[in-house]
Amino acid sequence: MKDHQRNSRRPSSSGPARSKMIPGREPIPSGLTWGSIRSRWSAWNANTGPVWRFGLKFAALMILFYGLILTPCFDHLLYSYLTVNAWAANGILNVFGQDSHVSEITIRSARFAITVRRGCDAIEPSWFFCAALLAFPASLTKKIMGILAGAALLQVLNLVRIVTLYFIGLHYPRFFGPAHVEIWPVVFILVAIALWIGWIGWTKRPASTLPHAAA
Repeated sequence: MKDHQRNSRRPSSSGPARSKMIPGREPIPSGLTWGSIRSRWSAWNANTGPVWRFGLKFAALMILFYGLILTPCFDHLLYSYLTVNAWAANGILNVFGQDSHVSEITIRSARFAITVRRGCDAIEPSWFFCAALLAFPASLTKKIMGILAGAALLQVLNLVRIVTLYFIGLHYPRFFGPAHVEIWPVVFILVAIALWIGWIGWTKRPASTLPHAAA
């Protein structure tokens, strides 16, 4: 009889108090509901969504570029483009009295010769700039204006590169390699980034109002 009473006083192992002690069976917090999860996701997406969209668009455009440069058509167009660069740079060198001439993509003078090959162009930094610009949220008109202005400035900078490399090779030949391989590529990337940041500032600037003339 005593044993029966003692056993009847033992707590049941299947009660709700027992289930709370089992690891991994803790109750879900009352504040975590489907509505709260959706609101948190919306807040996170509002803060980080534009960054992700920009990154994905920029990456897709850069992948497209590196895919296009593998096509034979690109090689043909690139050679024509390099020829134009060689003729333009040669014209500048002749202004400085170098008496140089162009043979295909090579600029020659009596003292030095430089060949304008792949990599001695503004195509990659221009595409880099345009990809960042197209991926950024702005009006189509401002994007077109930014592409035209930025690509033109990078092209002018490329002519400056060819001319300076010619003079470096002519007067300081030991610095030609570092200037060509290390310095100028970094300069192009920095200039492209600076142009992009400047374009962003221009797009964010409020529209100016014309002053009223005094009567």
